[in-house]
Amino acid sequence: MSALKDNTAGELLLALVDRVSHRGGDTLALMNEAGTTLPQILFLARLRQAGGGTASELAGTLNMSLPAVSQMVDRLFRLGLLSRAEDAEDRRRKRLATTAKADSLLDRLTRARAAEYSRGVARLSPALRKELAAVLQKAVRELA
Repeated sequence: MSALKDNTAGELLLALVDRVSHRGGDTLALMNEAGTTLPQILFLARLRQAGGGTASELAGTLNMSLPAVSQMVDRLFRLGLLSRAEDAEDRRRKRLATTAKADSLLDRLTRARAAEYSRGVARLSPALRKELAAVLQKAVRELA
């Protein structure tokens, strides 16, 4: 990596996340305990964020092939993390949604990641942590 002043915001954010994420392994341990992979967790998070959807909708959103989505749906269904129901308008289509078990897992992963990030930035001075929090808050608000 070149001098920090020459990096783009994306490169700097990547460098920060690399330095502060997964230090305790809590997030990875939760995923392992649940028998899930990162792509499956991202799939569940996107499904929950969308409020449900069909396999074809998710394939398009996640830039995945329909067969790959179908395999993932089957696996997540067997794990009890995903529900399938007939679409009210088209009985041939299945509506997918996260289950309470999946929502609980996603919430626990979010808390674990936030705690790991907090521990990662704890080495920063209090003044810099406050400044970082203010900048991140502005960015999150603007991206909402």
